[in-house]
Amino acid sequence: MLRDAEGALPAGTDERARAEIGAFLARAPQPGPEFHCSVDFLRVRARQTLMRLREVLLNEAPPPLEPAVCYADPFALDAKRVQSTDGSVDVYGFDFDTVSLQMVLIDGDGFRDVTPALTSRSHYHLNLRVGSGGARVTAKSQSLGLAWGHLIHHSIALAQPATRLCESRIETTPAGRTVSQGPAFRSENPSGPLDGTIWADAELEFSSNQLDAIVCVAAPDPALSGCTVEFFYTTHPDRVIDGVIGASTSHVSHVRGQPDREERGGWPEPVREWIFSGFEPGGSADRDVGVTARFNGIRVVSSEGEGCISPVAYLEARRAGVISPETRRALDRKLAKIDPAILRLRPRFAPSTSRRELGERSS
Repeated sequence: MLRDAEGALPAGTDERARAEIGAFLARAPQPGPEFHCSVDFLRVRARQTLMRLREVLLNEAPPPLEPAVCYADPFALDAKRVQSTDGSVDVYGFDFDTVSLQMVLIDGDGFRDVTPALTSRSHYHLNLRVGSGGARVTAKSQSLGLAWGHLIHHSIALAQPATRLCESRIETTPAGRTVSQGPAFRSENPSGPLDGTIWADAELEFSSNQLDAIVCVAAPDPALSGCTVEFFYTTHPDRVIDGVIGASTSHVSHVRGQPDREERGGWPEPVREWIFSGFEPGGSADRDVGVTARFNGIRVVSSEGEGCISPVAYLEARRAGVISPETRRALDRKLAKIDPAILRLRPRFAPSTSRRELGERSS
């Protein structure tokens, strides 16, 4: 789709558009075992790039996109196992070459810089050596943190039999919250630019303890097309959002002349109702035009942020076969207190199968 858009840019188009799209396509990794994340990650990153490009072309001077981590393989480590056996962690993401990266080893007494153990394979792939010649884990070690700009942006938990399983819970946002996308003008030509199909989608995105809602509209009228990002929900500052239960996206299409409201039903789809304003035929020539998404209550999973391993991270590491039998016996007993719906959740951009699972199948 991006290649088609790049090729369809008319003569005279601001060359920044062609350059930005071309740069993203040149840097985007090819699907396959060398990039161990779901395709949703690149789709989200592509949309972020286009949203930022739109702001650039409108002279709004947006901040540059920061690097992003999508997955670590393994997602967590067994601290006791890596004390006796050397290992490594592969970290995947995008734009790692745009900042100065730091890796720290965290324990109850503070943190230790282990950046020399970190190797950059490409701008989307990092490798961390663990054990002799790398990050030396001790009995006190709790996690590894990838940082830039003096902040830890991704943590890799270290588990052992005495590790505490984080308290994890489901929090439900109030139903009925609305997010709207529309132009900053009133339509004066309803029979022209409003003809044709309108496409809209809503997506929930989270980072740290905050959940945002993004509503995007694509229409024949470029002035109506665009995206709105709004703060949607936050959990306690000491907690981290692990994921959203159910679908995190909703899509709709609308043709002028259809009813201006479309009911979508209840959970698990995030949007309960789509509302199209100003598209009805025969309306005033001077009217507001826009699309509104009315959301269901969203079920958000959050966990304590420090000094423990989240159930989602532990189960992802257990699935990859990197947890020792002793640690597994100790932590599995603690899973009984966790809501079963949480135990079915996987990291947001986790691949359908791990690289280790693929290797076991091929052997």
